Amino acid sequence: MENNATIIIKTEFLKISYRALSGKVAPRGFSSLTFRLSGEVSIFTTDVSFVSKPDSLTFIPAGCGYETTVHKTGEMFIMHFETADGCQKFSRIPMTVTPAHVDNFVNLYSRAIRHFQSGDRYFDCMADAYRLLSEAQREFFATAPHPYKKMKDLKAYIDENLCDPTLRVSALAEIFGTSEVYFRREFNKYYGATPVEYIKKQRIEHACRLLRTQLYTIAEVATRSGFDSISYFSSEFHKAMGCSPREYGAL
Repeated sequence: MENNATIIIKTEFLKISYRALSGKVAPRGFSSLTFRLSGEVSIFTTDVSFVSKPDSLTFIPAGCGYETTVHKTGEMFIMHFETADGCQKFSRIPMTVTPAHVDNFVNLYSRAIRHFQSGDRYFDCMADAYRLLSEAQREFFATAPHPYKKMKDLKAYIDENLCDPTLRVSALAEIFGTSEVYFRREFNKYYGATPVEYIKKQRIEHACRLLRTQLYTIAEVATRSGFDSISYFSSEFHKAMGCSPREYGAL
């Protein structure tokens, strides 16, 4: 994040309900910082995609068009704000995070909405806007790990749980805090393979090591390598190694 100032020239605060609809939102001249009270929404842009869940804080910068899929109806607090030209330094990409202190944001938004609805609390509203951005900055940037570090941690998690046949991309994406599509893309960017490809490759390599010991049956090797089906294991092994597990073990 850049250190230059964010200068707010206009802001508004709302509490709205939304229905289970999907659609496109055209680029707008203002940024939004929302706190989701209930419901669940997927947000997709050309750069990122993630799921905004209850108690999550979501930021969409000005000029960013996006698509939404509403999975569950609900309510949310919204802060829209416009900044002076070149003075929006909060973030240039959409983000979401679950804050450590949810009640703090509920209280901040509730107070800001009261001030905004009174119609004569301009300076209070501006103070509310800066306070919300300050608290949001702490949540988004101060404690959030760098994406690559988090991806490294996830890769380590995969390596430690290769033998678990229930290891799924959906669960890994949830740990990463984003959609499966975005998780696959980021993993591929850092490691040159999709999560499924990486998991399969590592399991086959582990199976090869076990087969070379000649201490295990094919069924045991399949189970110890994270495959829940001997036929599937044999098929994937043959694709990767050009021979059957039995043939490989006899070499």
